[in-house]
Amino acid sequence: MRLFALILISALAAFAQNDPVFRSSVSLVRVDVQAIDAGGHVVSGLTKDDFRVLDEGNVQSIVNFSFDEEPLDLILLFDTSGSMHGKLLNVVRATELGFNELHKSDRVCVRAFSANSTEVLPFSSDLQSVNIAILTQVLKLKFGGASRMEAAADEAARRFSSEPKTHRKRAVLIVTDKPGARDPNEAAVVRDLWNADAVLSELILDRGQKGGNEIVDKTGGITIAAAEPGEAFRDSVHYLRSGYTMYYALPEGNSGVERKLQVELTPEAARRFANVRIHARSGYIAP
Repeated sequence: MRLFALILISALAAFAQNDPVFRSSVSLVRVDVQAIDAGGHVVSGLTKDDFRVLDEGNVQSIVNFSFDEEPLDLILLFDTSGSMHGKLLNVVRATELGFNELHKSDRVCVRAFSANSTEVLPFSSDLQSVNIAILTQVLKLKFGGASRMEAAADEAARRFSSEPKTHRKRAVLIVTDKPGARDPNEAAVVRDLWNADAVLSELILDRGQKGGNEIVDKTGGITIAAAEPGEAFRDSVHYLRSGYTMYYALPEGNSGVERKLQVELTPEAARRFANVRIHARSGYIAP
């Protein structure tokens, strides 16, 4: 999911919240943001004035703002490690039951991982083919051993490099029975996901598990522990496609440098929406 992208447009806005009027060529930073309530539901209805965006600690002026649902370039990444033995059918059912959340405008790539990751189906907009691949191929995979979730997420991020940039949001959804652990290569994985303009989320088939994956957090994703797998899959996909999009002018600085990004509610909005949490990626690589 493209929670954050740097784009060059012939535009600096002098415009109303959803009605841009462009002038002179500048680089704008795109920030995609999710607002989630205590029940894990996407919150709409917030305005530009409810948010603060900080780049390297400095408040930025939001020059365009909107809320929308966008099509996805989605990598479904299935865990086939030893601990998933006997659970894989539930994983497939979770996907099948929630499949109506996917739209005709989406493209889906199916991958699986344990110690290594492999591609089951390349990106396809034929959702019937995607569903058949999950039902007939993922179930037949040999699974065992330990999972290397972070390495698989990194390969998924790099998988996007062979795909042309489109209007779709880029996202990786890991379907597993346990959250990711800390990894010594975490910073490199986060950087690759930022460079891929993609967000990482987790669907955990164990309600007793808790999130805490730093890579998920730093890319603006979410961890959902499933009591009802199908419903959780729908919620995961809905989260990835829905959200607020904001733009601000790229601050001056060196190319290739990692810059810190923070999105938060204003103090007044935080009081009005006390149960709302903000998710956005925590940085980007300056172009």
